Amino acid sequence: MPMLRTSSESFPASKKIMSDIPYVLRVEFGELASDTAKIVGKPIVCQKCGGFLISADQVKEDEKIGRHFICAFCGTLNVITGEVIVAGDDTDFVIEQPPQTTDSETSTIPVGGQAFLALIDVSGSMAGENLAAVKRSLNTSIDSLAANSPDTFFGLIEFESSVVYRDLESGNAIQLPYEAFSSYERIVEETKRLLDKVKLVQVGKNSDKLKSYVRSLMDQGGTALGPAVAMASVIAKHRNVGRVVLLTDGLANEGIGALEGYQVTPASQFYEQLGKAFMDIGTAVDVVGIASGAGMELKTLGLLPEATGGNMFYVTPNELDKSISELAGSRLLGRDVQVKIITPQGVKVKDASGVSRAVIDELTKNKESKIGVVGENHELYFEVVPESEIKDSEVPIQVQVEYTDEEGSRRVRAVTARLKVTKKESEVLETLDPTLGATYVTQKAGEESFSGDRKKGKKRIAAFRSALRFRAKSAPMANQAQYEKVEEALEAEEEELERMEEMVAGGSSMAPSAAADEAYTAGFAQMRKSSKEMFKEDEEE
Repeated sequence: MPMLRTSSESFPASKKIMSDIPYVLRVEFGELASDTAKIVGKPIVCQKCGGFLISADQVKEDEKIGRHFICAFCGTLNVITGEVIVAGDDTDFVIEQPPQTTDSETSTIPVGGQAFLALIDVSGSMAGENLAAVKRSLNTSIDSLAANSPDTFFGLIEFESSVVYRDLESGNAIQLPYEAFSSYERIVEETKRLLDKVKLVQVGKNSDKLKSYVRSLMDQGGTALGPAVAMASVIAKHRNVGRVVLLTDGLANEGIGALEGYQVTPASQFYEQLGKAFMDIGTAVDVVGIASGAGMELKTLGLLPEATGGNMFYVTPNELDKSISELAGSRLLGRDVQVKIITPQGVKVKDASGVSRAVIDELTKNKESKIGVVGENHELYFEVVPESEIKDSEVPIQVQVEYTDEEGSRRVRAVTARLKVTKKESEVLETLDPTLGATYVTQKAGEESFSGDRKKGKKRIAAFRSALRFRAKSAPMANQAQYEKVEEALEAEEEELERMEEMVAGGSSMAPSAAADEAYTAGFAQMRKSSKEMFKEDEEE
C-alpha cells in the first residue's frame, strides 16, 4: 500500500467543485517499515520551496547556466552541482548514519531509542487491586519484551509523595529532593545532578530482577505526578528513551502540575510545556488512567500524548493487561519526526488531522512542523484546496518525512502524487475513495470532542454524511458497497459522540469526574483513529 494516498486521482480545478467534501491526502507512517527505493545521500532540493527533484526529465543543460532544473512545484530555476539524485514517487534517503557506540555506552544509552520508562503511581489510592493489576501487567510485558525484544532497555520511576528513580541493578532509590517539587527548573537541575546514578537495563538479561522489583512496589502517600513526569523528561533526553508510560489512578495533588488548589504555573500550561519538551527529544508519552471512581483530569494529562504522538487509555484493573501489552509491543518507526508538504502555486493546505492542535496550526501556516513520534498505525491527513482556478492539467504534491529510524539513522522519505486537474465533478467522483474523507472528518470531530466541543464534531460528521449520501447516487456501481460501509462507520462515530455527551452531562461539572475522564479518552481515541480501525474488513480484503 502506498505511503501517500489521495481522495481521488483527479483534483478539482476550483473551490466550487465538490466544496462540501474535503479533498484529503493520507500519510501512512506504517509504510516506513516497508521496503522502497533507498539512497544513501541527500536529495537535490529547490532553493525556494524545498521541493525535491522528482525526475531526471527535469534536468536541463545550458551553456550559460550549466546543469539545472526547473522546480515542478514553484517554477524556480536551480543550478545542480555534483551527482544528479532524483526522488521519484517514493524514495527513502539515508542522510545520516547511526552514531557509533561503545560497549560501555550501550549499558546506559540505547541507540535508536529502544527504551521503555515506566512511571508508576504508588500513592495510597492505588492500594489493593489497582496496584496488583499494574504489577501483573508490567511483569507480563517484561516477559513479552524479554522473549521478543530482549535488547529493549527498561527504567522505573515510582511516585507518591516522593519521587524515586529505581536503580534496577542495585535496587537503590535515587530520590528527587522534595524541595525541588514546586519548580520545573529545579527538577531539571536536580535530575541532571543525579544522572550519573541513572541507568537503564536491558530486559533480556535482567527480566527476573525487573519482575522482582515490580512485585515489591508498595502503596503510600500522596500523588506527586507532575514532578515525576518532569524528572522523566530529563532522563528521557539524556538516556535516549523512546517511550514513557505513565500509570495512575489519582488526581495529581503535590508539587508542580497539581490538578487541585492554586498553582503559580497552571497545570494545563505545565503539561503543555512538558509535552513540547518530550516532542522535541522524540519521546512518546502514553497515559494509562486506571478507573477508580474518582476523577484524574485526563483532559489535562492528555496534553502529553497529544503533543508527542503517544496513546491514552482509561481502563479498569481487569483491562490493564491489554493496554500495557499493546504499548510495550508497539513499534516506534520514527522519532523526532519532521513533516513537510510541498504544493504548487494555487494549492493551499487548509487543515490537517492526526496530530496535536499546535502542530496542525504550524502545518497550515508553514506547511511543515515537527510532529513527535510515529508508529505502525499512525496516519496524518492534510485537507488541500484550490485557492483560485487552476489552469494546469496536472498538479504535483510532495510530502517529505524526516525521521530517526529504529537503528538511529536519520532519514527522509519523499513521496509524490501527480494529480489530474479537472473541472468536472464526475471525474473526481469516478475514483473518489470515501474512506479517506470519512477518517479525516472523524479525526477532526475527535479533536473537537477532546477540546470539549462535541456538538461541533457531531455537526461536522453529519454534514459529511449528507454530502456523501447525495454523491453516492452518482458514484460508480463498483463503489456503492464502499459508500455503505462509510455510512455505517460514520453513524457509529456519531453515536459515540452522543454517548460522550450523555456521559459528561451525568458527571460533576464542579470537579474532575470519572465520566469526564472516560469521555475525553474516547475523544482522544477518535482524534487518532486510523482508517484501519474504522474499516477493518476493507483493509483485510
